[in-house]
Amino acid sequence: MGRSYASIDGDLTTAFYNPAGVASIQGLELSGSYSSPYYLAKDANYGFVSVCYTFNDYLVIGLNRNQFSFGKNIIFTDDQGNTLPYSPYETNYCLTIASQPIKNLYLGLNTNCLIWQPLDRKATAFYFDFGVIKKFSFAQKVASGHSVNLGASIVNFNYGKITLDNNGKKLPHVLPVITRLGANYQFTLDKHWLIDTLKTFNFLIQGEFQDVLNSGYETALRTGGEITFLEILSIRAGYYKETIDDYGNPAFNKGEIKALTYGFGLQIPLFKLTNIPLNINFDYTSLPQPDHTTAYYNFGNFTTYNLRLNWIFKDKK
Repeated sequence: MGRSYASIDGDLTTAFYNPAGVASIQGLELSGSYSSPYYLAKDANYGFVSVCYTFNDYLVIGLNRNQFSFGKNIIFTDDQGNTLPYSPYETNYCLTIASQPIKNLYLGLNTNCLIWQPLDRKATAFYFDFGVIKKFSFAQKVASGHSVNLGASIVNFNYGKITLDNNGKKLPHVLPVITRLGANYQFTLDKHWLIDTLKTFNFLIQGEFQDVLNSGYETALRTGGEITFLEILSIRAGYYKETIDDYGNPAFNKGEIKALTYGFGLQIPLFKLTNIPLNINFDYTSLPQPDHTTAYYNFGNFTTYNLRLNWIFKDKK
């Protein structure tokens, strides 16, 4: 949906964009995704696994792990002349604590541990994120309803850095401080067509603005939408544009990237169709990777598979 997630709630995969969205999850949720390749690194992959448990409205806790890996060894000669294979990777562990202190007000805090190993050296950094989402429901009728979400988040509000040690020489790398402001509108129609227990139609449209406080780049505008039929099939599309560094060579490097996004989702709401309190979601997208140069390169599609399992507590339905 145009990479816009700051105002989305009820989905564990959005925790890194706005941890407040976790606060509306019900029960126990497990989520995992796999993406590949990454530009010319055909074996590179991105993996995400997470678990979330709702204790009550005031306390929801999630654990997440993100990892990017090149997927194969790179032969590297160290300072002592030893030739060794390395598989560069980057892993982020995240503890999310979220709450709904009053109805439809969601708050969330992430504590992150980033481990970076570009070659034969490893560095660790800690940083924190905070987010808030406010939901407004209105014109609620028996067969239809409307709602608006307003969301805001800041990633790395402590201005964390990660430092590599190169033979006693400290090489600090500044982590981005990312702010996001987002809003979405949602309309639900429930006419009890085909299946009485499933909502007939749901429409969502959203927008987001991103600014990186410690960089002159990566300012972004994003928008997208989703249509869901019978709580089973979701069709999504979006658009985004984002400023990037042309490294002083605008004739070869772009100063802005923009692209359309699209994908679909399948849901099996067993908790509405049977006595099993389980909701199963599968999401898929496969998109061309945006070119950062004025020359055209076909890097192939970046494909993502995501699976979510949500065991819904009966007293929290």
